[in-house]
Amino acid sequence: MVQFLALFAVFFFATAVSEAGNVCTTANVLNRPVNGQAIYWPATWRTNETAPGLEAGQTCSWTVTIPSGYYAKLVISGKINDNSSYFETVDTAGNIIKSTHENKEPYYFPPTKFNFIVSNEAAATLGFRITWAKFPSTLTYSAGIGATPELVNITEGVFAADYSAITGLSLLAFPADPKNYHTLRSTLVFEGKNYDGKYISNLYLLYKSRKQWISSGDIIYVVNLEARHRQDQLLVQESGYTKDITQYVEMNCAMNSTCNVSVDGGDKKTAFISVGRKTDVLNYVSINVVGYRYFEITELL
Repeated sequence: MVQFLALFAVFFFATAVSEAGNVCTTANVLNRPVNGQAIYWPATWRTNETAPGLEAGQTCSWTVTIPSGYYAKLVISGKINDNSSYFETVDTAGNIIKSTHENKEPYYFPPTKFNFIVSNEAAATLGFRITWAKFPSTLTYSAGIGATPELVNITEGVFAADYSAITGLSLLAFPADPKNYHTLRSTLVFEGKNYDGKYISNLYLLYKSRKQWISSGDIIYVVNLEARHRQDQLLVQESGYTKDITQYVEMNCAMNSTCNVSVDGGDKKTAFISVGRKTDVLNYVSINVVGYRYFEITELL
């Protein structure tokens, strides 16, 4: 009987150890390997596998350096299981994205670095991969923008262009799926003629702001780093025509349907906008005396 209890205790201890998750530390620095291969964490994990366990009570951070002429791609698989914890990325411009569930939708970062931070109170799951690749070496085209705006299918393939305008540039993104627009992360925006200019943000965050982005100078560089095979659209306008519009509302009605669109900018200029090869018919307008405007729109083929 004593021997049986001893064997049971050993078995229970072994089971507890096998179920323990990974642990991590802060202030890790990851540089691009000389052989250019990917870096995985944990080292034995691969992206075709489920995310491994992460022990409770972890605080982890990695600084990933990015050489000039390269970008870094981060793929995360993991889930936070408490209400106060998070995954966080911080790019070189200070833009922050926080999440609690990552399903291998990639992030893209320009030089010179980005930070990845994890904080979890409860046990979680986490695995990630980092790769480095060179920026596109040639421009798709160079365009001057004036009274006629430019509409670009921005994430279908690799794309790089510089845009110039006398009064500056305005950008508005139109994702193919407004509820799932992670593909916009691969499009980066810089002030200047190329990726050596001032990095602003990715198109995912610019769209998330629900506002037009307006450049501070007269030339910008827009690059989509990988083909995402989506019909996401980017509208490029001269900001002299749009800078006074404080609220843009995207109109995305289904074909051959009627939908309602409202704008409420108070005493400021507002606008609603639609892109694509379709005809919009304005059926009805209602204007409230305190500034609320209601529109009924019909989309036709």
